[in-house]
Amino acid sequence: MSENQDELKKQIKAWLKQQNIRRDEFAAACFVSPNTVRNWLAQVSIPRDKEALIRLMMEKTEREKKLKEAARANWKPFAVMLSAEDYKLIEEAARMDNMTVEEWAEATLIKDAQKRMKNYYGDEDNFANDISLAAEMPEEYGAPKPPSSSASPSSSPRRKPRQ
Repeated sequence: MSENQDELKKQIKAWLKQQNIRRDEFAAACFVSPNTVRNWLAQVSIPRDKEALIRLMMEKTEREKKLKEAARANWKPFAVMLSAEDYKLIEEAARMDNMTVEEWAEATLIKDAQKRMKNYYGDEDNFANDISLAAEMPEEYGAPKPPSSSASPSSSPRRKPRQ
């Protein structure tokens, strides 16, 4: 086995760990069995076509990382205080999606905001004048509902979702 292959195998192991990719998932992406991957990473040479595929997968991940870092230069920081329980819940959800807590929170917030904008605001003219806040809709976020003794349902400033 060549020095090049030894170095590649080290890179693959590090990449799998960094990306939190299980070896069986990696094997499926390479169209081989988990045993084949185990052999590759131990003593057997990786065939050229599979080596090319693996290098492409690793390069794609690196390109995406660099693009994300470049894009973040124009982003604004955003902090949220959470209870330990809520953080553990988010941490578990992120882990299940193979994401960091930050990546998961970012994706979830953006997806939710896009969904809300689509459901609540059909045209962009109303967007700036009438924005429903999450704090106005605690039932949708698992928070307890405030006492409704003084407010009637008809006095709510929130617009109804489109059907």
